[in-house]
Amino acid sequence: MEEKPTPEVEEALKWYKEAQVMWAQGRSLDALDRYEEAYKVFVKHQRHKEAANAAEKMGDIYFNRGNFERALKPYKIALDICEEYEDELGAAILSEKIVYVYKEIKQPEKALPYLYRALEIAEKYRDAHRAARMLAGIGDVYRHQKNYQAAREAYELAAKIYRQMGSREQAELVEKALEGIREEIGSGELAPDSPDQ
Repeated sequence: MEEKPTPEVEEALKWYKEAQVMWAQGRSLDALDRYEEAYKVFVKHQRHKEAANAAEKMGDIYFNRGNFERALKPYKIALDICEEYEDELGAAILSEKIVYVYKEIKQPEKALPYLYRALEIAEKYRDAHRAARMLAGIGDVYRHQKNYQAAREAYELAAKIYRQMGSREQAELVEKALEGIREEIGSGELAPDSPDQ
C-alpha cells in the first residue's frame, strides 16, 4: 500500500496537474516551470514514477518548442528511472522519443542503442508494430552509415513484419528504402566494409 503523500508532495502533484492545464492552454513555458518545480519535489521525496513523468513532460515541451538538445536530458533522466524501476514499456516509449531527438539533430548514429533497446522490449512484449518501426529506424541509421548489408537486413525484416500485420503503407515505405539502397549500391557507392575500399 502506498503511503499518504506529504504536504510538499501533494503540492507538487497539484503543480503537475496545473502544468498539464497550462500546456493544453498553449502556455508551454509556464507549464515547463511547473513541471520542473514538481520534478524537484518528486526527486527529493523519492517519488520515482512521478519524477519520471514530470521529466518526460519537460522533454516533450522542449521537443515541441524545437529545442531538441534540451529535450535529451529530461528524456534520458526519465528513461533511467524507468530502467531502474523496471518499467519496460515506459523505457520503450522514452527510447523512441530519444530516437526522434537524435533524428531531428541529425545524429542518427547516437540513436542506435535506443532503437535496439526499444526493439528488445517490443520483442519481449510481442509488439510487432513497434518492432517493425524500430527495425526501420535501425535500417535508416545503417543506410546513413552506408552499411548497406545491415540496413537491408533490418529493412527486410521490418517490411516482412508490416506485411504480416497487414500494414501495407508502412511495408511500401520500407520497400522504397530497400529500393533506395539498391540504387545507391548500383550508382557505385560501396559499403564501408567493402574490400575495394
